[in-house]
Amino acid sequence: MKKLLIVTGELSAFNYAREIVNELKNEIKLYGVLLENLEGVKNIYDAKRLTAFGLFEAISKLPEIRKGLKTIKNFLKKEKPDAVLLIDFPGFNMKVAEAAKEEGIKVFYFISPKFWAWNYKRGEKIAKLVDKMFVIFPFEVKLYKEFGLEAIYVGNPLVDMVKPDTPRDIFFKKHNLTKKPILLMPGSRESEIKYLLKTILETAVQIKNSKPEEEFILPIAESLDFELISRKTKKIAPFVKIINGNEAYNAMFYSKSGIIASGTASLEAAIALLPHVVIYKLHPLTFAIAKRLVKTKYISLPNIIAGEEIVPELIQKDATPSKIKETLMEIERNNERIRNDLSENVKEKLKGNAIKTLCEEVKASL
Repeated sequence: MKKLLIVTGELSAFNYAREIVNELKNEIKLYGVLLENLEGVKNIYDAKRLTAFGLFEAISKLPEIRKGLKTIKNFLKKEKPDAVLLIDFPGFNMKVAEAAKEEGIKVFYFISPKFWAWNYKRGEKIAKLVDKMFVIFPFEVKLYKEFGLEAIYVGNPLVDMVKPDTPRDIFFKKHNLTKKPILLMPGSRESEIKYLLKTILETAVQIKNSKPEEEFILPIAESLDFELISRKTKKIAPFVKIINGNEAYNAMFYSKSGIIASGTASLEAAIALLPHVVIYKLHPLTFAIAKRLVKTKYISLPNIIAGEEIVPELIQKDATPSKIKETLMEIERNNERIRNDLSENVKEKLKGNAIKTLCEEVKASL
């Protein structure tokens, strides 16, 4: 039986890995670096020990990162899997790609490192280390072709994954909602909670003070400490309804607008056709470095895909409660137009069935 090592970092990548494992576990012997144990996979290292966001936030993780990389290198030497499937998480996964190449092991990559946003020349290095790149945005195929790397657009997994699993009336009753709420999503990383949660909650307080009838809902990602965030939320904005992260898609479909951290959640919200404002904050030094490196006009995936600003972006010093509130009110005045733009210029540019297509390609390439 063929052997495959799957390496993930962030929650969004783990959610994809879960689906991939379900497709492959009966045909391939699977190993993983995952956030949780999954049936059919032998987990060789806990991915939670590796994740951090931002240059300075990652420094504290360096011992764990080195340990994780050493564990993977030893595994590759000993077990000699037929291939590694790297999912997103480029800072770490490119090191894994180097280790796999040294051992003569095939390297497959799903969800490309965004070299086109940060460092175009990096595409050359990626092309030397990766045997097949499976991309989720159609424009990436042409970019990789310039470097001589075979890139296959398999579709975007979110097209199939982003859907409600509970009828609206049941969802409203369960969470004691009387009208469409405003969705609050401060991110799935501890560093995002550190920089964004207080700002988002203070924005909710400002909105509530001027419009007492408004309701708010906040899904807490599985990767975070539910009780800790719940306590912080109740201290600042006790009126916010807190729910488990596994109900986030329901919340996206049944909310009227949202305040969402830049990242996968913004694209998920776009697929759900939810008008929202994208916000982001980093450590000031991390931001100063990122500002010099970022090559794209926009930071949010919906805007990058559309090639124009459909959802407003408030970054760093602009992400204040008063500015977010003002922007959200403007969004609600243009709700229908934004929904139409998200449908035509974002969702319709993506195709579904990505995980199944990816798994067929992986099996054929082993």
